[in-house]
Amino acid sequence: MAKIKLSVCIPVFNGENFIEEAINSVLNQNFNEFELIIVDNNSTDKTSQIISKINDPRIKFFRNESNIGLIPNWNKSLEYVQGEYVKILPADDFLYPECLQKQCAILDNDYNHEISMVCSGRNIINNNGKVLFRRCFSNEEGAVNGIFAINKNVRSGGNIIGEGGAVLFRKDILKKTGLFNSPIFYVLDLDLWYKILLHGNLYVFPQPLSAFRVSGSSASVQVVNQQFEDLSKFNKDIYLKKEYKVTWLNYKLGLAKALMLTQAKKILYKYILK
Repeated sequence: MAKIKLSVCIPVFNGENFIEEAINSVLNQNFNEFELIIVDNNSTDKTSQIISKINDPRIKFFRNESNIGLIPNWNKSLEYVQGEYVKILPADDFLYPECLQKQCAILDNDYNHEISMVCSGRNIINNNGKVLFRRCFSNEEGAVNGIFAINKNVRSGGNIIGEGGAVLFRKDILKKTGLFNSPIFYVLDLDLWYKILLHGNLYVFPQPLSAFRVSGSSASVQVVNQQFEDLSKFNKDIYLKKEYKVTWLNYKLGLAKALMLTQAKKILYKYILK
């Protein structure tokens, strides 16, 4: 049996509207050395039926007998991973065809394992797939120090590193960081990204290699009123943990920026997502 290079995980619950698009975006990559792990958290809609109709040997489909919660389901998908590299793709997002090839090549060529994570720009889209704007960590491609990346992200007041679809990391690094375990839902991904970046550099692609959907059913939209409080609590915790080396100035600038971004998101969600 050939060694699996990369694992894409799609944890899903009641994702009938977009799950097929997410799956096909992985199957249609211009890169073939991957497995696609899908874990359905006991959906009550047609999610499982849609997945079962897609016949591809790269798909490994699992369905929980009961709903175990969002974070445990994300972690359960990671437990099935056999690839060297891992990507978590939310079920309402999708990848562009060159995503896996470009990101995988960076880690393949990093012979000294100095890079712990690769991220890319992403298009923010609405319910109908219309691109609203682009978000990225930097307009310049290349590797940056992990501590620098953490400080820049804290200062941004949000998540410029990227959601799951924009990020690829090494499976082995999870032995050092553990799985997703943040008590704050809104920063579930950032909490793990920061832990990963304590062990290496971040490689940045400015161009969008994935799309992140904001719709009425998106978890991030549903918790918008809680976002500033959650992020403030998280950033304070990160600031107080000396290993992250977050400066006082970056911490304070991040708080101010987070408040502005939260207000902007409320306007975006109210008027653009109709």
